Amino acid sequence: MLGRQLVLELFGCDRGRLDDVDFLREQCVAAAEAMRATIVSAHAHRFHPVGVSVVVVLSESHLALHTWPEHGCASADIFVCSPTTDPHRAKQYLADCLRSSRTTELELHRGTPGPRTAAENPLEPATGTP
Repeated sequence: MLGRQLVLELFGCDRGRLDDVDFLREQCVAAAEAMRATIVSAHAHRFHPVGVSVVVVLSESHLALHTWPEHGCASADIFVCSPTTDPHRAKQYLADCLRSSRTTELELHRGTPGPRTAAENPLEPATGTP
């Protein structure tokens, strides 16, 4: 496995916090620090009339957050390629600071070999279907 990717949905969030670009940038950086990641850079953009996107580039990969204040929800993508960096710490930090009432998540293990077709490696038998 090359990394873990946590795809996160946060519902019932504080609508005011979801539209505060400075607050969200600071909290995404703090979430990255909470999972013991090394921050390379952080960028935030406020959309009009509402909504914010934040991307924190990490030595270990990235943390991205996108908000929909009008719906009280946010989506996050936390990808880390270090076994000592725990994306669940960032998830909990973001859920707490956004005052989320409910979260859903999907964890993916990236870089694991999956099914191949014969066209991908003609010298070995196919192990799956395209």
